[in-house]
Amino acid sequence: MGRIKNFFAGGNTPEGFYSFFHYLPYQADKVFILKGGPGTGKSTFMKRIAADLIKIDLDVEFHWCASDKDSLDGLLIPQLKLAFFDGTTPHAIDPALPGVVEEIINLDEFLDKDSLQKNREEIILLREAVRQHFQDAYSFLKAAKIVYLHWKKYYQASQNKEKYHRLVHQLIKKNLRKADFKPGQERHLFGSAITPTGPVNYLENLSEEYNQRIIIKGNPGTGKSRLIESFCQEAAKYGYFILYLHCPLEPDHLDGAIIPELDTALLVGTPPHYLEGIKTSDTIVNLGETIDLNHIRKFNGEILDAEKTYEDLMKRVYYFLRKARSHYDELEKHYSSAINFTKIDQLREDLIKRILP
Repeated sequence: MGRIKNFFAGGNTPEGFYSFFHYLPYQADKVFILKGGPGTGKSTFMKRIAADLIKIDLDVEFHWCASDKDSLDGLLIPQLKLAFFDGTTPHAIDPALPGVVEEIINLDEFLDKDSLQKNREEIILLREAVRQHFQDAYSFLKAAKIVYLHWKKYYQASQNKEKYHRLVHQLIKKNLRKADFKPGQERHLFGSAITPTGPVNYLENLSEEYNQRIIIKGNPGTGKSRLIESFCQEAAKYGYFILYLHCPLEPDHLDGAIIPELDTALLVGTPPHYLEGIKTSDTIVNLGETIDLNHIRKFNGEILDAEKTYEDLMKRVYYFLRKARSHYDELEKHYSSAINFTKIDQLREDLIKRILP
């Protein structure tokens, strides 16, 4: 059986929907872009293709939807240099080399459009409700980030900077193997997401094959992302390929990074980034050791207030994401009842014959 790696190529963030979809078809020579309305079977199409390929020992990357954690937005089969992804809003991407690299599969061809017209007004209202609830969720997420940044400031002000930089320097010196200077490659994705059911992360899945995991713990503002960035900046000088795993709350910050040539994964290991099990080979870095406890104690009340406010705002985020999802589910029902899935199944079977060597 092939192995499965799980990612999110896009995420719900304070900046709205944030896309790394251009990094999804990594090194793919052939890309199938799936078009079609909600409920037309794009996710199922990819899942069934993946199931067939996994059975013949091909590894796959699943790229899940941040707004529906059980729905696929994309699929990469590295050994075949082949990718599929949902090319509809909000992650619509125009083909760069249509017919040469990208090929569009339009599932709307199998829709009974007359059936949809009977429910035209309701479909329009549902689509607008989905859009509005996402905007509500993003507004509260933006507010949550402001509070989170405020929360971070107390730890930033209480950190012994000299101790922090010494710890980072020692970690890099101990774990980074030097090599000849050369240009390196990088890839950017999310390993976690803010979803209607709460935070979801795949850091465990993405790091389990690596013998050296550096797990970084510490409160907000203790420099977890900064440590990963510093390590990666040094690794990049030696041309190592780096997979950057971004944080959905702060997309310009990192939840983790993986450097396969070093057999190393650096991971944030504090909630909501739960790791299922700590291995004996793991290195735990506790950035709480760089905090001046006498200084931080002065702000205990303010920190508790910030934490509670942040959690309350995130509850509103999840509430509105659930509302958006609920209306989207209703939208999908209209389309799924008007689609000819038998023809889609035949299309998928024909495609499997084309792509297998």
